[in-house]
Amino acid sequence: MQILKDIIPRNYHHCFFSAVTPGTHITPHNGPTGKKLRVHLPVMGTEGARMRVGDETKILEEGKAIIFDDSFNHEAWYDGNQTRINLIIDFWHPELTDHEVKFFTMILKAKLKGEKFLSSKIGN
Repeated sequence: MQILKDIIPRNYHHCFFSAVTPGTHITPHNGPTGKKLRVHLPVMGTEGARMRVGDETKILEEGKAIIFDDSFNHEAWYDGNQTRINLIIDFWHPELTDHEVKFFTMILKAKLKGEKFLSSKIGN
């Protein structure tokens, strides 16, 4: 995470590896707002992988990132023969002001804190 903080400006502090098995179709979906951009970096298993964002479909290539607005409708297909691994990284939309990023960060932290509190009460 520290490496991402150092190299990605306005990091959203959200990244993960996605593992997809052959024959998978990730159905059309979109994020709720345009406050962030998403990076998809295929790490391995790109043969037979494609992704649609809006009206454009791209063939995924190992080590070649795709960056898009998460609020646009998108989906992915994988017809390869091994597990596909993808690194997904979010960062704040560059058109947001520093004040907007600060405000949205405060809301996200409050939401996470609230969810943590609620989950601790469910277990008791």
